[in-house]
Amino acid sequence: MSEDNNNKEKGFSFIQEQITSKKKSRMKRMLYSVAWTTALACVFGVVARMAFCVSEPTVSRFFGGSQDKKTVEFPTTVPDDGSNQAGTQNTEITPSPTLDPQITPVVSENDDGQGSENSESDDDELKHDTVIIEKVIEADLKDLTNIYMELRSISNDISNSIVTITSVSNEVDIFNDEYELVKTTSGIVVADNDVDLIILVSLDKVKDSNDILVSFTETLQVQAKLQSYDTDLNLAAIAVSLDDIPASNLKKIKPAILGESYSLIVGTPILALGSPNGYVGSMELGIISSKGTSIYVTDNKIDTFTTDINTNSNSEGVIVNLRGEVIGIITQKLKDELNPDVNTVIGVSKIKNIIERLVNNSDQVYFGIKGADMTQSALNKVEATSGICVTEVEADSPALEGGLQSGDIILTINETPILSVNTFYNLINAYEPKTTLKITLKRTVKNETKDMEVEVTLGKKN
Repeated sequence: MSEDNNNKEKGFSFIQEQITSKKKSRMKRMLYSVAWTTALACVFGVVARMAFCVSEPTVSRFFGGSQDKKTVEFPTTVPDDGSNQAGTQNTEITPSPTLDPQITPVVSENDDGQGSENSESDDDELKHDTVIIEKVIEADLKDLTNIYMELRSISNDISNSIVTITSVSNEVDIFNDEYELVKTTSGIVVADNDVDLIILVSLDKVKDSNDILVSFTETLQVQAKLQSYDTDLNLAAIAVSLDDIPASNLKKIKPAILGESYSLIVGTPILALGSPNGYVGSMELGIISSKGTSIYVTDNKIDTFTTDINTNSNSEGVIVNLRGEVIGIITQKLKDELNPDVNTVIGVSKIKNIIERLVNNSDQVYFGIKGADMTQSALNKVEATSGICVTEVEADSPALEGGLQSGDIILTINETPILSVNTFYNLINAYEPKTTLKITLKRTVKNETKDMEVEVTLGKKN
């Protein structure tokens, strides 16, 4: 009996025994886990980064996010005082330094009868022996055709910057029925900020529109949005997303080059492009017929010139010199009331600062006056060396709140002398809205002129 019990105990204890492998140390297991986790994290990071790069533009557009926009600048060369005189103007066309083909060069002969080129050593001798032979070449229709083809080539080049703009707005007629009002005009591409193409267009053609469509070709029409505008110049900047333009079309579009309008000369040939005769895509050839006219607008003075191109109430577009540079923008708003049928153009040089702010969607400061430059005799009467006369103070303007009145003569701003309305404009635009300026002025009350100081806090132009 006891043997059976012993055998059972032995069998039972044998069954309970287990054979196991040697256990790894705790430190090795921990290092293995860390290494494996790190490897997985690296793989996950690479995959996440690739997914972010691919999906970021789409997600950004979906949620209304914005990419970094490049700041656009339009530098200009401002002439010194008096450089606008006729004797110091630069011509629009620089003649080529090549020889006149109608003059045959003279070759002298050596004693041995062989020809040699002229040298400085025998200049005096050649002065007596030189014979100029003129050859008259009559021009024909082929030459005229070639000239027009050259002009057309300039037009084709700048046409890559000109687009057709269609605006659609919902209106109500006298019977209270709704209808769509469609306006068509031309615009010009002036900037690419790496996010949008910025196009200048007449404000009255796109303001209050429900839809703005830009046609780059007959088959490509994309949506645009109104970005900013200037009511004084009737100019607006509209933006078209680069993502909406196929790459094949985008490489053919280029922003126009803004030239200079300071050195214009009457009689210089020009091209009018856009819709100068009222038809979109038209072209006109003409000359600058007059210059030197200025228009005083709010806080600024704008230079204008005229051309001999036929005009009507629908004329819009740009004036281009024979280098293909935009030197002016055709305007309807700033026409001379005495000469409404003359093609009037805003010179581009003095509005580059405004165009730059429109393109970059920057705030434009608002002072709120219309001024006029003063003659030296007028300044002498009030015993001032410089200043501008305030001809109008706009309602609800910072100037009115600061206490300025029509007839005041602004002498300095923050102790800087004001030489002209353009000086005034350039000075206030060096500050940001909500900046307070100290103004010294002269005011005549009951035939008595007295010096005064006021403070004006700049506003933001709507």
